[in-house]
Parts: sequence; structure tokens; C-alpha cells
Amino acid sequence: MNFDFLGGALEIGGSAVLIQIDQKNILFDSGIRQGANKDPLPNFQRIKELGGLDAIVVSHAHLDHIGSLPLISKEYPFAKIYMNHMTKDLVRVQLYDSLKIMKNREAEIPLYAEQEVVDTLNRIFTLGYEVRFPVFDEIYLTFYNAGHIAGASFCYLQGKEGTVFYSGDFSVFSQRSIEGAKLPKLRPDVAIIETTYGDRLHSNREIEEKALINLVNEAIDSNGKVLIPAFALGRAQEVILILKGAMNKGSLKKVKVYVDGMIRDVNRVYTQNPLYLKNGLAKKILKGLEPFYDDNIIEVKPTMNREELLADKEAGVFISSSGMLSGGPSTYYAEKISAMEHGCIAITGYQDEEAPGKHLLDLLDANEDERYLKLNGVSFPVKCKIKRIGLSAHSDKSEINGVIERLSARNVILVHGNLEVINNLGKEIAANYRGKVFAPDCGEQITITVKNPRKQLQKELPYVMHMKERLSEDNIKHFHRYISDHYGQQLFTIEDLYYLWTGTKTTEEKLIEPFQMVIINGLYFENDRKRLFLWKARDEKDVALDLQQKELTQQQLVEKVEEKFYGYPYKKISISNENKSIKLIFDFPDAIDKSIETMFHQFLEETGWCIGINDNMNHNAADLILRGYFDDSNVDKISYFGVHRKVKVVIKNAPESTLMKELSDDFLRKTGWELLITSLDGEVAVEEETFDGYYAAQNTQAVEQNEALHLIDLAFEEEYHRPYKKSIKQRGNSKYLELAFITPIIGMKYAEKIATLASQLGWDIAISNKINQNELLNKVSMLCQKYGVVLKKNPSYQPAAMKVMIHPLEGEENVQKVKEVFMEETGCELEQKV
Repeated sequence: MNFDFLGGALEIGGSAVLIQIDQKNILFDSGIRQGANKDPLPNFQRIKELGGLDAIVVSHAHLDHIGSLPLISKEYPFAKIYMNHMTKDLVRVQLYDSLKIMKNREAEIPLYAEQEVVDTLNRIFTLGYEVRFPVFDEIYLTFYNAGHIAGASFCYLQGKEGTVFYSGDFSVFSQRSIEGAKLPKLRPDVAIIETTYGDRLHSNREIEEKALINLVNEAIDSNGKVLIPAFALGRAQEVILILKGAMNKGSLKKVKVYVDGMIRDVNRVYTQNPLYLKNGLAKKILKGLEPFYDDNIIEVKPTMNREELLADKEAGVFISSSGMLSGGPSTYYAEKISAMEHGCIAITGYQDEEAPGKHLLDLLDANEDERYLKLNGVSFPVKCKIKRIGLSAHSDKSEINGVIERLSARNVILVHGNLEVINNLGKEIAANYRGKVFAPDCGEQITITVKNPRKQLQKELPYVMHMKERLSEDNIKHFHRYISDHYGQQLFTIEDLYYLWTGTKTTEEKLIEPFQMVIINGLYFENDRKRLFLWKARDEKDVALDLQQKELTQQQLVEKVEEKFYGYPYKKISISNENKSIKLIFDFPDAIDKSIETMFHQFLEETGWCIGINDNMNHNAADLILRGYFDDSNVDKISYFGVHRKVKVVIKNAPESTLMKELSDDFLRKTGWELLITSLDGEVAVEEETFDGYYAAQNTQAVEQNEALHLIDLAFEEEYHRPYKKSIKQRGNSKYLELAFITPIIGMKYAEKIATLASQLGWDIAISNKINQNELLNKVSMLCQKYGVVLKKNPSYQPAAMKVMIHPLEGEENVQKVKEVFMEETGCELEQKV
């Protein structure tokens, strides 16, 4: 195997290692150097000399590892790019941000164009952690969690000529947003290891976090401003969570923390990929909660004015990219805050030797009159406090040694560190290590021949279900039993589980993602507490207990209803455990906006409980409104017509019609019912609308009333439905005929016949609004008896909804037929209690 170090050797930046293995050229990382006086690009000419490129592997999304990716991908468009899904999403953010920065710099020619970024992203193939994937025949690639930032990967390449471990950047300790690196037993022949902080031991993390909190508390006491320049990817999320956690615990006073720059985009990517995050943070996101922002942690949106934020008299904290003060909004904040005597700039991460952030740290020991900071070519006096806070996301010397010992590779290559660090660490390791230790410079090639490659441990999956149907809520129980019986508590990737279910090995997202959602949303599998991408079958007793607890208690139901329907004016919550239904009782259900139906559907999906509202208006509540409009002494009668959702009020003396119209409109808005107002003195306060079903005689000479009633009987003699009652009514000074059917709905079926009769007889004819409740209930009982439906108790009638309720004891299979016939004969709905 040949190893060519194109960048990132005896330096930090521009990481790129070309590995020749089994006649394939594979590039690990393609970074960029960010110093103004450095050549930004790795030595890509060497790739051409060696015959081109077959594949690219990316360890993580920091620019010193991916900044030149569009250039090399354009040159070798058929070389697939391998990384995990989180890294791909972060690479997209990073590369588009780089495009924007390059376009905005004067006299600088951009390294690549937007189309090249688009093409690069289209060549990316994503792999999950711990999925062994054949990138070529008999060459396998596996990613392992490397800590450092979300998505960072140890890269493990297995070929016939040997096995290579490439660390990328890593951290063994856990951070607030991600877990530390996790390594299974690996047996590489060659290990390429980063050494950024290989010459030191990190200070205690808790002490450093307390120092940051104390610094902000001091600024609050003096109404000062604090700038925390932070790498948008990784460091910024840690700082946000440290400050948010401290405010929640009370160790940090409440203060506005403004989040600016590319950090905002990275936060969104973190939220979209919870399984790459720490357990607690991931669960919060999966529950739909916001992980970063709240009333105190505020995203600086494009519409917000940075100058106004700084001018606020209250204390404030600004977390902004870039972390080295080399660009982004942090340079604007640094310019302003550096001049404030009560201001402070806190540096929390690695600073390149030429970066403004490093120059700022150099001022810690400078005299006050020598404190100047150069930003964008302009020098500014520094009057603010400067503080270094150690929140590194790289491993220190002890952790690097620990990884090397665990791997026990015969050949160790040290990269990603400056000359002094690598030389000192290399000598220290070589003195106590059995294998060979290399410290190459950029441009060097190392050839390593492995005579007897180490035997690799393989994951054995002998028991497979070979199911053709998709995994679902209905069959996951059987899958869980199979895995429990054959593998116990063994951990699997989602890809492993997919193979165990189907017998097919795949990494295709369109197949894996729906399968993964069933696993995540079910109760039968759980992920490893520190590696959320690994899953195991849960203990059957725990599953059974959770299935029981999934049935919400009545108190939990009430709490969920109160939370979901907060702001709706219901008076009571009625719960029926018998048929898992809930009814919200409103005084005026017809006034409730129909959009509540969508919320009912959501509630059913979330809880499994049906929810609805009552049908009937609260007449007492309506009376109170009406008697608020008129003096009690002026109200003669109030009548409710539930079928038509109308109320008729008869008053003794009619006020001004304009006022009555306003009251009528107000009543409709509050109750959803129309208000008709008439007066005893013969005047109409609000024009009395005739209900549907009133037919005028149109000036025809009226026949004698008994003759008219007889002719009506003759007209309905052959009809299926007939009026069960005919009567003479008075309306003002006129009389009219009223026909009562079992329900007004049935009467309206004969509207055309009745209108013709009114014209022929010279009588106004109305269809009665009344419902013959006794006949209605008798009709239900008869139909149930006819079709063999035995009722638990007598039917009940709900007038406002024109519904009859029945509670079947036997013959439920025939209820649908009863409903159909009942609707045809009465026009009313029949509802069945379960």
C-alpha cells in the first residue's frame, strides 16, 4: 500500500491523504488551508501523476477536510464520494457559505462555482455508522463515530493488501451535543491519527464551562456585551447549550443571547438529524421540541438590525461565526465590542497562527497602549476584556495514546498537527510502542507492505426472516420476537435490521428510511444510550408494561385535551371509556370554527381517542344573552327551532330596527344561530324571515278551509309519507295552513307538491318545524325489532342534531340496514353507541 500526504501533514489545514490499495486510488478528505499566506489547496497534481482517482472518503464537514472537494470532484467526476448523511447535510451548508464568502471578497478569484458544488453534492453516497459497505470488489469501507462534531467519522478501509484506520478529527470525551468517540475491537494494519493537541492535556471541562458562565455573569452585572466567536459547526452548538443549561439551572442570570452567522444554518441541520446527536438532545427533537432557541437564546434573523442589538442598554451575549474572526458577522461584533470598556471577547477554540483570533489572544499580555486588532485590513484599539476558554473538540495527548493502544496497529502515521507537536509525540510513542511510527511531511510518500494482513472480525448474522412484506405496526411484534429469540440483546444498525427482516443487504435511503421510522416509532426496539444509531430488541416485560401504560389515564387525557384545545371556550370535558370517545361541551357549538375538525383528527392520531363537540345549544346561556339585549319586562316569548338553527323572540315594544339588526348580527356571531325578532304591537323589529317551507298563495281566491284540508288529504293519498297533522295558524292578520310530518326534512321532500297546492287552494301553506319525537322513537324501535337488533335500553333523541341514539346489545351486524331505512323514512340520522 502507498500513502501520499497531499496536505495536513506536519500542519493543521488542507487535510488530504491518497491511499493506493488493491490497484485503487482512494482519497481521504479534501481540505483547504485557511491562512492568507498559504497555498490553500493540497497537492492535487500528485493524484494525476499516480493515475487519477477512484473514490473519495470524507471524515467530517469542517472546511480543512472538505474545502477543496468541488475542485477535485470536478476533475474526477466518476469518483464516488462517501460520507454519512449528517456530514452530507453539513457539507452542503459549508460549501454554499464558502461560495458566498469567495464572491464577497474583492480581488479574489473564487476556487469553484455554484454548479460545481451542485455536481459535487450529487456524487455523494451516504453510509450510516458501522455499516460495512463494498466500495469496490473486496474493498470495504466502514464509518465509526469519532466524536468531535456531529457526523464525524473514523474511516476503516479493508482490502486484500491490508486494513487502514483513518481517524479524521476525533474526541473521546462526550460533549453537550454529541457523544465521544466509540470504537469496537478493530484490527488495522495501518492507523493514520490526528495529533492537533498531542502535546498537552486538556483542562477540566467543567472548570472551563464555569469560567464561561462566570464571565457572562460579570458582563450582566456591568451591563456589558460579550462576543463569543465560535466555529459554526460544533463549537457554537456547545456554547449555546452551556449557556442555555446554566440559565435553566439558575447559575447564569437571564440574559439575551443572540446567535448569528452560519451557526443558524448548522443548527437547522442538527435538528433535522437527531440520531447523530446525544441521547437527551435527540429525544427532545424527536418530541418536536426546539433544542437550541428559547425566550433567551435568539436567532438573529435577516430582518434584525445588529447595530440596534448592540445599542441595547441591557447586557447581551453574541455567539457568531467565524470562530477565528476571519469573516462572518463575528468581525462586525468584534469591531464594536473591542472598543467597549465593559465588553469582552471570549475565544473558545483553535486559532490559526495568522488568524485575527490568534492575534487577539496575543494581546492578553500586551500593554494597554499596544492593544490593537486588525480586522479586514483595518486596525482597531482594544479596550475590552479578552478571555481564553478551553472548549476544544479535539482529543488531547492521553486520548490520542489511548486510541493508538486500543488499535495496536503495526504502523502508526501521525498527521494533522504542527511540526513541534508531532515530533515530540512521535518520539514519546516510539519509545514505548512495538510498531513503526511515521511522521511524514506534505509531499512525502510512504510505502507499507503487509505480508500477513491481520484477520478482521466479522459480524455474523446467521438467522434471517426473508420477509416479503414491509415492516409495519402490525407485524413489528413478530420481528421483535424473532430477534429476541435468536440474537437476544445484540446491537444492530438499521441496515442490519433491514437485512434480518428482508434478507437483502442495502443502504438505499428510499428503502431504509421508512423501515427506520417504524423502528423509531414503535415500542419494540430501543437504541443504545450513547450510540443512537445502534438498536436492540427490548425486554418483552418492558414492552408489555409500555403497551399497558400507552393507555392514557383519565387525568392524562384531560391534560392533553386542555393543552391541545387551549383557548377554545368549552365548558366541560365528557369522557366515555366504553367507546374511547371525548366530547367537548360548548354553550354554542355552532359558533365554533370548523378548523377544529383538523385538530380532532390530529388528536385521534396522537392518542387513539375520538373527540368531538356537543350538538345542542345551551338554551339557558342563549337566554342570558337575549335578556341582556332586552329588559325582562319587554320579552314576551323565546322560541328555539333547532332544525333550522334559529331563535325567535317576541317582544312587547320594538326599539329602532337598526339596533335590532346589530343585536341579531351579534347573536349570530356568538351562537351560530339566526335571531328573528317580532313585536306584539304588530311591528316587525327585524324583518321576520319565513322559515324554509313556507309557500304563499299568490293572490288566488281561497277555498273554504275544511274543503282545503280535504283536498290536501286527497293530494297525499298515494304518497309514501303523509302529514300526520293539519292545522290553521295565525300570522299577523292572516291565516295559513300548517302541515306537520314526522320531521320537517320529510315535509321538504314534497315542497313542489305543497307549493302547487298553495297556488290551487288560495291558502298560504307552511311545513311545521316541529318533529314528532314519539313517532320517531317508535319508528326506531319497530325497525330494530324488524331487523333483529336488540337494544340495551330505549332509544334517545337529540333535537338540535336531529339524531336518535341507540345502544345495541345483539344484532350489531344489522344496524347499518336499520340506519339506511330510518334515514329514508324520517330524514334523521341514527347513531350507534359502541
